[in-house]
Amino acid sequence: MNKKPISRRDFIKGAGFVLGSSILTACGPGAAPIVVKETVEVEKVVTATPAPTAAPEPIVLDVWWNSDMGNVAYLREVQEGWKQDPENEYFKKHWNWGGLAVVKFLPFAERHPGVDFKITSHSWDWDLRQNQLMALAAGIIPDTTYGEAYVNEFVQLGVFNPVSDNAAKQFPEGTTRGATIDGKVYGLPKSSGADVLFINLSLWEQAGLDRNKLPTTWEELVTAAQAISKINYSEKWGNTAYYTYGPDPNTYGTAMRILHWFNQNGAPLGSDLGVPSANAPKAAETWLFHNELMWTSTESLIQQAESEAGSGKLFNDGVIALKPGWNNDATSVGEGNIDATAIQFPLPPGGQPATIVIGNDIESPLKGGKHPELGIALIEETVTDPEAQAWLADNAGIWIPALKSLLEQHATYDRLGGYKTDTAKRIVRITMDALLNGNAGPLPGWPKNGARIWAEWNNTYLRIWKGRLNRDEIQKELDALQATIESLVRKTG
Repeated sequence: MNKKPISRRDFIKGAGFVLGSSILTACGPGAAPIVVKETVEVEKVVTATPAPTAAPEPIVLDVWWNSDMGNVAYLREVQEGWKQDPENEYFKKHWNWGGLAVVKFLPFAERHPGVDFKITSHSWDWDLRQNQLMALAAGIIPDTTYGEAYVNEFVQLGVFNPVSDNAAKQFPEGTTRGATIDGKVYGLPKSSGADVLFINLSLWEQAGLDRNKLPTTWEELVTAAQAISKINYSEKWGNTAYYTYGPDPNTYGTAMRILHWFNQNGAPLGSDLGVPSANAPKAAETWLFHNELMWTSTESLIQQAESEAGSGKLFNDGVIALKPGWNNDATSVGEGNIDATAIQFPLPPGGQPATIVIGNDIESPLKGGKHPELGIALIEETVTDPEAQAWLADNAGIWIPALKSLLEQHATYDRLGGYKTDTAKRIVRITMDALLNGNAGPLPGWPKNGARIWAEWNNTYLRIWKGRLNRDEIQKELDALQATIESLVRKTG
């Protein structure tokens, strides 16, 4: 029978063995054998073979953001292929958000080895709010999110983690007020903007006004608008001077261009935390002043639906002489290389400076995310990064940085490559000053039913403006608006 040979490994795996050792010397005939009586017991020897060690799974931060930017690998692909060119495939797919994402997120990944991202977009405005509420209800909670006018609603729901005081202090108070409650700040603005008054200086002078004496009071502003309206006529639009958006129940954007007048006059529509004051004592007189401005242009101009770019073109073309605008408006206004400037808003008697933050895109960390501490770190490290803060103004235009350290440079700030003319850059620097020093603040932070409240505010605006209501009629409208808002902030749904 052939026996299978036993390998050394199989042998060592045995239950152990005893080795008897007999040493035979050369024996001649008659020599007695020499026997060494020694036994050696050998313990069982087991050699452990280590199992392959799996690489640890990366920590994946679920980031809701302005564009679908995927993970670190994709961000590196974008970095490699990115060009600031409308024909570039990554620019086409992500617009300027792609370039910002590379600047913003890749340095964080390098500082935090083993961290990856899932960066996804969830729309804006009302749609974003709905998506956030549905995610919370379903328990599918990201690590960070973003937003503008509805941020305060989620702050009041208690779903965000606060950021550190040190991080919050790097921004003007007005940019974080919409994310603040009880002294704690629950988000930071990656970009911002502020309203100022745009003035077409050519039309100003054609009306016999001195470009070196721009208005500082409401009375001076109304008088100037009326003087311009008398001499400024076009066949399509009639006599025109002042412009702001007409009422649109589908957006809070109209309020962003109007409510600074009420804040100046001590008659805010509501508090930062959504306590309504629509019928405050000076609210009716503010609406009367606003109507005087509005009726220096025709109804057809006010209700035209040409967007910010369209109204910028009308400003360039001399149809509009005066308009509240933010840094985004400077993008289109600057295209005409028009003789124009901007100032902070004229004041009512006894009033104080005020402007509304606009384009103030706040990023917040959530308590219920899988990695809450890393979510806080992501917000604090990336939003306070001066390179990330400077990127949009220098490439996209539209926004300005929100960091104090950059706004403080407003007089000579030159990272404004997204704004194509000296006129536009000059106006943008004025918006930077307004954001830093102009008593900027957010829209009221309604705790419930924000969209319905803004719709009712727009409907009230429509009746006051188109009806050319007197003080008593306006007060009745405002009393009704106050009652409606009080009902809506208590009502679920």
